[in-house]
Amino acid sequence: MMSDAMPDSRPDPHGDRTLALVNYVLLLFALSNGITALIALVIAFMRRDNASAWLRNHYDFQIRTVIYGIIIAIVGFATIWMLGLGLLIWLIGAVWLVVRTVVGLMRLVDGRTHPDPAGYGI
Repeated sequence: MMSDAMPDSRPDPHGDRTLALVNYVLLLFALSNGITALIALVIAFMRRDNASAWLRNHYDFQIRTVIYGIIIAIVGFATIWMLGLGLLIWLIGAVWLVVRTVVGLMRLVDGRTHPDPAGYGI
């Protein structure tokens, strides 16, 4: 027997939390290929408006992480000819990405938001 009732259109908080967790894992994998960061960026942009406030905070943090990471990669590439300065920039950027992603992941697991998702730091 079919029901004519409308399905529940409220967003699933557990699904959004899982998707935010997947995004953090994609950011960690981005160190080896870079493409997964773009996938995480698209997911974060698509889910940000429908997520609850504390998860929106995580999506904003992920978006900023990807954008800053792209800027670091471009600066590193542009300065690679200067006696390996670009390699140093890439190394510092990789450490920054790992630390920022792990801190974000820990806050997500604890159910906390970021004090400043738009900042450059952690």
